[in-house]
Amino acid sequence: MESLTDFVVDTMALVKHLEDDLPAGADRAFMDAEAGRGRLYLPEIALAEFIYIALRGRLRVPDPRASVDEVVSGIRAASYIALSHLPPDVWGRFLDLDIPELHDRLIATDALHRGIPLITNDPELQHVRGLQSIWR
Repeated sequence: MESLTDFVVDTMALVKHLEDDLPAGADRAFMDAEAGRGRLYLPEIALAEFIYIALRGRLRVPDPRASVDEVVSGIRAASYIALSHLPPDVWGRFLDLDIPELHDRLIATDALHRGIPLITNDPELQHVRGLQSIWR
């Protein structure tokens, strides 16, 4: 039996997945999760950022609101992806990270707390000690 691998998903990974534009490594993580060989954790802040981006017209979709509704419904229905939030005892780690962008800091903290890799192409996060990431 293949081993299960879990990942935290950042906003751009979610967007690129929805646009079917992920590089092979990141795409494999999504495909494995969809096939039941892992689980994806989507931080609530990443979903909120996705919704904000979509409703501001920054996605290549004809009806942003309909796309948001479809994505949110899909996440609710999917067994392989779960919305995640930081438990109270993890906020100290959030405060200790030297990541200037609020969204990135929350997402990185989620991955560090879970001890699993982050699917991201964000160069700011490539240098966070202890944070593993995949993209290519």
